[in-house]
Amino acid sequence: MSNVAVINYGQKLDYAAMLPELVDRLQVFSHHELKSTESFARYEYVENCEAVPYAELMIRRLARERPFTHIVTDNEYDLERVARIRESLGIPGQSTKSALSFRDKAVMKEVASRTVPTAAFARLDSVVELTGFIEEFGYPVVVKPVKQGGSRDISVLRGEDDLLAFSRTPWREDLMVEDFIEGQMYHVDAVLGDGFRFVASSRYLRSCLGVFSGENSGSLQLRREDAFAKRLEEFLDRTLDAFDVPPTSAYHLEVFHTPDDELVLCEIASRVGGDRIPALTRATYGVDLHTAALRLSCGLPVDPPVTTPPAEVHGSISILPQGRRVSPPGRPPFPWVTHYEVNEQLAPDAVTLHSASHLCFAIVRGADTAEVEKRLFETEAWLMARLAVRESAGPGWPES
Repeated sequence: MSNVAVINYGQKLDYAAMLPELVDRLQVFSHHELKSTESFARYEYVENCEAVPYAELMIRRLARERPFTHIVTDNEYDLERVARIRESLGIPGQSTKSALSFRDKAVMKEVASRTVPTAAFARLDSVVELTGFIEEFGYPVVVKPVKQGGSRDISVLRGEDDLLAFSRTPWREDLMVEDFIEGQMYHVDAVLGDGFRFVASSRYLRSCLGVFSGENSGSLQLRREDAFAKRLEEFLDRTLDAFDVPPTSAYHLEVFHTPDDELVLCEIASRVGGDRIPALTRATYGVDLHTAALRLSCGLPVDPPVTTPPAEVHGSISILPQGRRVSPPGRPPFPWVTHYEVNEQLAPDAVTLHSASHLCFAIVRGADTAEVEKRLFETEAWLMARLAVRESAGPGWPES
């Protein structure tokens, strides 16, 4: 009989609905407080879960009484420790070697470069390696932590002034540098397992780094039958050929399309894409990426994805936190806006901390990528024109 340990991150994941066959055998340790946990075999909210080893220790202790058949997580930052637990307890799943290759961006690029183009890169032990890299490859360059996500703590150095400014910030021991790649950024989101294959491609509305210079973020889907979408899917397959892949996993691949029509790997992660990606995928294809990946990882059946082209595709636009107290607009009046949501957990004077930061977001539909893009810009303009400064917090707005 199955006994499943879960290290959860998602605040809205409903494990009882996703894994009803196993709900009374789920031992859940969660970064955030969850609802509908009464039927779990065990549930604990673990404060600062990512940084403390409590969940790992407890899973090992519980395994002495009743061995686990599966250990899963939805959190990229937990992949390595979950892999360590599996290996120490003899449980199948992603290995520590595999988890590291998808988590450490320097290892990732070294592995991926066997089968696909990547930017030139180097791990940094000191500023000497950084200046040496710049001397060899020139500006601009990108400096970032090897295991960070959401475009956090990334610096783009475009010249000597940027380098001097960067030299005044505290040095970190987990940095790498890579050549800056010009081009549009696409993402490919997939769940692959025994007898199951779902792959969908999308384009970011703007650079993920644009949020730190005040640009709103967004994503819009390509039709899967489009030639470029098929090209991106083939690039995913070639990328994964270089890796030690687990029997089942979700993947989030980011790819540059350069002005000279080359595809260059940015990053690949063995987890479900963040931001609005799961919602867009459900809206267009009826596939819940989290549910599919978790069920396959626990050996449960998943209905095969529909192969017929969808009637419409979707996109999202997220309005950034404004750094001041503003009143979010109401729902845009357009009939093709299928969902609108205000981030009621956001502090009134919050600033952008990562690429998924948002004050509010909208999802729109359209016949194809071009129509979705046009509607995203129209929605964005409507929302931005109606942001209003407010003097005090109201319902749903915590005081600073």
